Amino acid sequence: MKNQNEKSINNHLVLLFIMAAFVSACGGGGDDAPDTPAAIETATNTTSTDTTTTTDDPTPDPAPEPTSLDDLVVDADNKLESAYMLTINVDRNSTQRGYFSLCDDYQAQGDGYSVNFDSCLFRGPLTQGKLSKEVKVANHESQLIAVIWFYKGQAPQFLEWRYLQDADPQVLTMN
Repeated sequence: MKNQNEKSINNHLVLLFIMAAFVSACGGGGDDAPDTPAAIETATNTTSTDTTTTTDDPTPDPAPEPTSLDDLVVDADNKLESAYMLTINVDRNSTQRGYFSLCDDYQAQGDGYSVNFDSCLFRGPLTQGKLSKEVKVANHESQLIAVIWFYKGQAPQFLEWRYLQDADPQVLTMN
């Protein structure tokens, strides 16, 4: 019976601690006073069936100090955007039918590349050897491979593209 009572008390204390942490994490209203965690009162229950008394300290570890967005420091140049626009311009001056792929999973292999075409961010046909498109790309994608495939036996053409920190807009051009 002792173990079951201790488990029940411990479960209640853990639940109480989680609820208090959740309530204090929700933030406050419109006042400027800093948020402070609510005090948690705990009761120690000692039960003994033999002659020795056992006292467990069910006090949970203290919660870390609350943090605020006010503590966040962001570089003045950071636009806080999770993606950028990439302008794709292909002008092959060809009437040969072709297909364009822009992918992020690739490796250089000798004179060519091994491309995982399941990782393509954009695919589209060339019209009269031309393609003009804007594609939204996630910020973590700083290196991509562009591939032009031709329908009549010509080898594919590859172009490695890299994000340029100082360039705005970002442009990929294949001629």
